[in-house]
Amino acid sequence: MSSELDNEKILGHYKKIILPFESLVRIVTIGKSDRPVLVTVNLQGTMISGELVSIENFHTNMKSTMLDNVNPKDDPEGYEPIRDAMQILENVKIMDENNNFNFDYFCIKDAKILRPGFERITIPFWIGKLESVDGFFIGTL
Repeated sequence: MSSELDNEKILGHYKKIILPFESLVRIVTIGKSDRPVLVTVNLQGTMISGELVSIENFHTNMKSTMLDNVNPKDDPEGYEPIRDAMQILENVKIMDENNNFNFDYFCIKDAKILRPGFERITIPFWIGKLESVDGFFIGTL
């Protein structure tokens, strides 16, 4: 009976998540790729294109970006909570001991965002939920 429940849980998960895309995210997250993984994802008609990177990479960038923009001497009340929040993020385990995601997120670096009828924009990092992806392809726009 337990394996039936496990199978139902797995099937339920993959009814929401695209398995090949999750596999790419997993490879990048556990550091099994030594070269960039360029992807384009479709989220309800919005295309996001760039380099798939680990959440740890995203957290490191967020920490340096946020802390570099707040002066600890001029604004200690602003700096300390940001520093503490970033410290907590560094200690959060993205994957458990069985290489299962604790959080179903992925991150794209140097993301180019293209929405029909809007100008294309580029941002340093973009983060999203795996279950929000309607489709993807390997490569960039």
